[in-house]
Amino acid sequence: MRTKNVLAAALAAAATLALGAATAAPATAAPGVRTQAAPTIATPAPDALVLTLTGANGQGVAQWEHTVMLSCQPTSGGDHPDAAAACAGLTGVQGDFAALPAAHTACPEIYLPVTAAAQGFWNGQPLSYQQTFTNQCNAIRATGQIFNF
Repeated sequence: MRTKNVLAAALAAAATLALGAATAAPATAAPGVRTQAAPTIATPAPDALVLTLTGANGQGVAQWEHTVMLSCQPTSGGDHPDAAAACAGLTGVQGDFAALPAAHTACPEIYLPVTAAAQGFWNGQPLSYQQTFTNQCNAIRATGQIFNF
């Protein structure tokens, strides 16, 4: 339930940021005064993701769940413990989780499945990702710092 509440809040915040500039009321000038339009400055679309790790026992029964918020635009933030590294990893692959390079580390061959999920916006576009790994070490090896929380 906490995941749904966090996701709803994140999506609402991202939508507010994305739509805020478009709905701003133009300034009005006194009658007879000429005004000049302000130059348009391109701002990057907000990036906000809710990241969730769900761990299960060997029979696939959910045992635990951790959820964090990751914001990468306009600045790195949220409650991810290493937001800067997670954002750098995602920025390097333009938000494409499938393109993340796997780390060359060894992981134990213990079957304790973990599902990594991401919901939100990347570069102003909706993003949804979900992948199940054999254990948390393999999830981190495949996704870098993004799901290391």
